[in-house]
This record gives sequence, C-alpha cells and structure tokens, in this order.
Amino acid sequence: MNIENNKVLEIISGSHLYGTATPASDKDLIGIFIGDELIYFGLEIVEEADLSIKDKTENNKNTKDAIDRKFYEIRRFVKLACQNNPSFIEILFVNKENILFVNSFGRQLLDSKHLFPCKGAAHRFMNYAISQKHKMYIKRDNIIVLRRAFDFFQREITNQATANKLLAEYRGINLEFITFYTNNCTIGDLSFSLKVKIKDVAGKIQNRIDKFTNRVSIIDSMGFDGKFGSHLIRLMLEGLELLETGNIEFPLKDRNLLTDIKNGKYTLKEVVKISEELEKQITYAETISKLPDKPQYDEINSLLIKIIKTYLF
Repeated sequence: MNIENNKVLEIISGSHLYGTATPASDKDLIGIFIGDELIYFGLEIVEEADLSIKDKTENNKNTKDAIDRKFYEIRRFVKLACQNNPSFIEILFVNKENILFVNSFGRQLLDSKHLFPCKGAAHRFMNYAISQKHKMYIKRDNIIVLRRAFDFFQREITNQATANKLLAEYRGINLEFITFYTNNCTIGDLSFSLKVKIKDVAGKIQNRIDKFTNRVSIIDSMGFDGKFGSHLIRLMLEGLELLETGNIEFPLKDRNLLTDIKNGKYTLKEVVKISEELEKQITYAETISKLPDKPQYDEINSLLIKIIKTYLF
C-alpha cells in the first residue's frame, strides 16, 4: 500500500508546531492515512508507517535535515485521540501554517476536534508530563553512573579478562554503579553478560556516553536536561488550556518560557516550582471544566464510519 496516495492529513509537529523551534531544529511530521480494502476486509494489518529520513551527526544527534515522518491509520489515530493522548489530540488543533496536506477527509477530522476532549485529559497530560520529569532527572544520573563505570572498567582492562573474573574479585564489595546478577550485570541502563570481555564493556559504555555528548555540557551546567524540563511544562500548559477552553492554540502562548527553560535560563528548582503550581491549577481546572466526562464516542464512531465508507466506495 502506498501511504502517500492514501494520506488524508500531514502536519508539522514538535517544536515547529509549539513555536519553540530554532534554525537547527529538525522537523517532525505526523500524518493520517486511510487503508485500502485489504486492511479493512482482508488479513493485512497496518496501523502505522515510518517514512523518516535519517541524518545524524557523529554524536548521533539529528541534523536540521533529519525528518521524523510517521503516519497512523485513521482508526488507530482516532482511538488514541479519544484517549486524549497528548501526542495525538494536539494534531486536531494544528494551526493552518503547519498543515502540509489535508483533503476533505482530513478536514472532516479537524472540523470535529470538539468531539474528542474530555476531563480525562487532566490525567493523560499529567502522566505524560511526569514521564518527562522523570527523564529530566534520570538522564543526568545515568550519565554520572556511566562515567564512573567507564573509569572503573578502563582501569580493570589489563587486570581482568571478563566480567566473571571481575565479579570473583569484587564479590561482596558494594560498587554503586554496577549491579551483579547470576549471569549478567547492569550499569545504568545497559546490561551485559558476565562472559563479555572487560574491554568490550568499556567500549559500549563509551559509545553510550558519546551519544549523550551533545547534551552533556547542558546537563553539567544546569544540573538537569532542559529539553525534558521544557516538555514537562509544555504538557502541563497544554493540558490546562484544554481543560479550561476545550482548545489548544498553536503556536503556544508560553513558547518563550518553554524556550528559556530549554536553553537553561531557569534552574531545576525553578522548573519544579512552576510544575507544582501548574499541577494545582490542573487539579482545580478538572473540577470546574465544562468538558464532558468522556469523548463523544457515538458521534466520533459515526464520523469514522462515514469517512472510511466514503473513501473506499
């Protein structure tokens, strides 16, 4: 199946949608397609397709020429939007400047965006925000662990052949950056067999550190990763706006704040304080929100059936 021929909507998402893009920002494209008869009446199942263009630097960072381009089958998209999944419901509120392609079927979806938001958005957006908060901390901690482990294994390369021999010598000694199990050991988010050579362990750790290189200096100076801090606050602001107005306006009104957080103009303590205040506002907004308790499933289901039947027949 040719996704290009079956797409009904394609937009620019990510920082370009939020209004926080820089000249070096890569593009994130998201689209929706309607499958052919094989998908709806046959055995074939296609829920999504990745048409990304990869272009990375030596440090594994996307260049400005890289394009993350993903398409979702319309039923898959609608289910996720009904769940008020932040990554999908925001597509329905895209501003016209970020629409790359839309036909009559895609337009029907966009014109029906009011059917999807519900009070459950409070929990969905908060859960996604909390995951970004976790990454904000764990990225820094993981780099610290990897650095300490790398220095240790570099010293042991000439003394130990394998992790098994290393375990035999260090059994009973508490090494905070490494956990030994029966057949393997873990270091940060990496796992190794105890039969692996020490030099190979050191090499893999170095490769992982290198992948972080583009953000290590930011994390070192700020004490946290501002990118995830920015996502944390963005998700909370979007969720709050949706609860209060039933709408998300792009580019985001607070895009300057988000850019400043990303660029290190706010401390970790300040970002946490902002998030705590926003959490209180979201909790209150949920109690007074005029949004329904659930998406308008009957109307959404009728719309989906109409779109697919008209497209196929």
